[in-house]
Amino acid sequence: MFPQFLKGIRFVDLTWAGAGPFSTKLFSDYGAEVIKVESRSRPDPVRVGGPYKDAIPGINRSGYFASRNTGKKSFAINLKAPASQAILFELIRDADVVSNNFGPGAMERLGLGYDVLKEIKPDIIYLSMPMYGEDGPLASLTGVGMTISAASGLMWQTGYEGEGPLGPGTHFPDHAANPYHAAFAVIAALRHRRATGRGLKIDLSQVESTINCMGLSVLEYTATGTERDRLGNRSAYHAPHNVFRCAGNDDWCAIAVMEDEQWLSLCAVIGADDLARDPSLATAKGRLAAVDRIEATVSAWTADKDATDVMLALQAEGVPAGVVASSRYLMDEDSQLQHRGYFQVIDHPEIGESRFTSLPFLMDGERIGMKRPPLIGEHTDSVLTDILGYTLDRIAALRAEGVLE
Repeated sequence: MFPQFLKGIRFVDLTWAGAGPFSTKLFSDYGAEVIKVESRSRPDPVRVGGPYKDAIPGINRSGYFASRNTGKKSFAINLKAPASQAILFELIRDADVVSNNFGPGAMERLGLGYDVLKEIKPDIIYLSMPMYGEDGPLASLTGVGMTISAASGLMWQTGYEGEGPLGPGTHFPDHAANPYHAAFAVIAALRHRRATGRGLKIDLSQVESTINCMGLSVLEYTATGTERDRLGNRSAYHAPHNVFRCAGNDDWCAIAVMEDEQWLSLCAVIGADDLARDPSLATAKGRLAAVDRIEATVSAWTADKDATDVMLALQAEGVPAGVVASSRYLMDEDSQLQHRGYFQVIDHPEIGESRFTSLPFLMDGERIGMKRPPLIGEHTDSVLTDILGYTLDRIAALRAEGVLE
């Protein structure tokens, strides 16, 4: 029996694209009823952006959408239709959380702002996830994960020494910092409501949240005024700390010596007795001064070896090391992920059986069994009949009027 810790919690979820849907997916995977409000006339951009299963386009075939919307119900409605607002009000009266990641003012223009909704449902928890928050001099600016990486400074820090910024793409804003901060805030709000009976409005600035990924740099600059240079995969505090080319087609292994004892172990594994005996390399400060010499020696040792063999040989002696893994490696060769059952096979009506990534933790020692993502509008009728008590005739009339999509 898989745990359903959040059973009984209902979301009316208006988020779309990356960070918003990923945050509400955390709840649907653990038993909450997440009703994703969608529109065929203006679909979630990741539904129509691919990558598509078997490279066949289709509004229900996007892997990006599928991975961020497991377990949700799809409720397709034309938000521009006058009658849509009253229907959403009815849904919200029976909901616990309303979530969106639109720009400031968008929910108000739809008649769904917090001041309106708290009159309908006084203890509602309202999650808003705009780029810069809902107020302030930059609040009107909008963007997606790549924009947030740039605006937060994360992109500026990521690149090779002496070269321009490269950036980590959308990974941290869309799949780490913002969805997990949002989920934590909603959990805290639910606990607050249980203790006090009062709802809350959560105004999560995705830029502010992403800045948490570079906390050390922010603290260093605040304390000393030092703006750290880009270092590629090197470290300002430890050496060697880099990725090293191995045998094969673009195969690499990351090696990071964090302690003096690890340095001696590394030297023993690679047979670098001369480096181990050199007193100037006994400390991190000395190794940083000689980083080019050290990396050349390590690179010469790894160059003709399998990356996994390098990793295992170093790990066996207590040296931090890991294969720089491709997606294919993670799915087919990573023994730790296989052991923990990280990838789950889910059958879907249009894309068939596909592997999905699980949440990166167990609860009470169990891996949650995820449910498939929805087809667009798949649950519109059942939401209206089972939750709101609509008759089939009324639903047919609303569909004929263009309210339901």
